[in-house]
Amino acid sequence: PASIVIKDKLIALALTEVGYTEGRSNDNKFAALAGHANHQPWCMSYLVAIFKAAGIGKAIPHSASVEFVERWALENKRVRPTRKAKRGDLIVMDFDKAGKGQHIGLAIDKLNVERKVICTVEGNTGNDSQTNGEGVAIKTRSTTIIRCVIRPKYPKTPRTRRQK
Repeated sequence: PASIVIKDKLIALALTEVGYTEGRSNDNKFAALAGHANHQPWCMSYLVAIFKAAGIGKAIPHSASVEFVERWALENKRVRPTRKAKRGDLIVMDFDKAGKGQHIGLAIDKLNVERKVICTVEGNTGNDSQTNGEGVAIKTRSTTIIRCVIRPKYPKTPRTRRQK
């Protein structure tokens, strides 16, 4: 189906940025691509830029705020149970159990139910700081830190009529 091709393209674009590192004071190329202010945490700006580059910018809100995106998802019934997380979903994390989204990434695979982990690609993460790091990286995230799973509004796949 077309939706799988779209997600494959999106994830391939996101993965091409793995290894990118920011400049001083959160200086990054994704803020400009997303149309956001630079020199601020940019995990969401990274995702907006990638969705735009894949030609599906309307699938998620154009906000740099993880909290705003979570509210949008709740209001638009885009939140899914963690156990149903799949490739192409947005994964909101709350590392400190602060009761709010602190960071966000893109699921590059479905949830591994046995291990209770999901692989993501994330901007503005690193080894020293998971929420305001220095680059784009692939991460394996435990369900214990997942605050919510957001299903973007991917374009509908046209259905073909069955011939009689």
